[in-house]
This record gives sequence, structure tokens and C-alpha cells, in this order.
Amino acid sequence: MFNVIDRLSRYLGTLAGWAYFVIALMLGYEVLMRYAFTAPTIWAEELSRLLLVWATFGGAAILVHRRQHITITLVTDMLGPRARRWQEVFALLFVAALAAVVVKDGSGIAYDSFSRGRTTGSMLDMPAWWAQASLPACFLLLCLQSLVEAARVALAPAGTTPPPSRPEH
Repeated sequence: MFNVIDRLSRYLGTLAGWAYFVIALMLGYEVLMRYAFTAPTIWAEELSRLLLVWATFGGAAILVHRRQHITITLVTDMLGPRARRWQEVFALLFVAALAAVVVKDGSGIAYDSFSRGRTTGSMLDMPAWWAQASLPACFLLLCLQSLVEAARVALAPAGTTPPPSRPEH
């Protein structure tokens, strides 16, 4: 089961990276059309915002898997190996718990927008739930990946901590 979650995180992390590339292309096109041809688009800004939300939240799980989130180690660097290990387990469980709350609340928000037919109110008038669904979907994976990493750290042989996963090339 751990490998399935890891693969899903890597897959969505790769998609997130490509989404940022597409966002740059869309916004570059928008700037060109707006300022060079005085013909702004009605779609580039809103679609890039939608992709940005999904890419940002979708990439969170792979960062946990690789231990690439920003960490402040002022206090934890002073801990011994055993205390540091359990601090890491606690931090990962805290992330999982927070992500679970976002899944619960985000699901209700997305469902409410879906059931009421809410839209963005922009020129594209996209369904609002398209962006809101990123919360439960992506934070569910973040929750699962955090639980997997907490288990890996907790179950590692005494005196060791599993190294962060690195990108596969």
C-alpha cells in the first residue's frame, strides 16, 4: 500500500510540475496578446489560476515524501537522535491530522458549490467546485502520504531514520 501512495504522489508531483510550465505559457501568451496586439484573452488568467491551485496542492504530497518542505530546525537540531525521530513522527502525524480536517471541510465546500451550481462569475463562468475540489482530493493524498512517512520513520530500525526519498530519474 505504501508503494501505491508513493507512486500516486510522484505522478501528481510530475503533473504539478508540468502544470506550472503550462501556466507560464498561458500567462506569457496573455501578456503578448494584451500588450502587443491589444487583444486580451478571456481564458488565460482564470485557467492559469485553476491550474495553479491544483498544481500547488497536488504537489504537496511528493514534497512530504521527499522531505522537501521548509523546516525550521533551531530546536530539533539540539535533540538527540531518538527524540528527533519521534519529533518527526509527531510532525508528520500533525500534518496528516490537519490534512484530514481540510479534506472534511473542503469536501463540504466543494459539494455545496456543486449542488447549488455556483460558478466563478467571470467571463468563463466556470463551476466553482472545479477549484474547490482540489482541497479534498489533494489533501487526502497529503494525509495518506504523511501517514506513510510517519510509519516509515516510526518503524525504521532503532538508531536510524529512513532517508528522504529522492526523485527517480
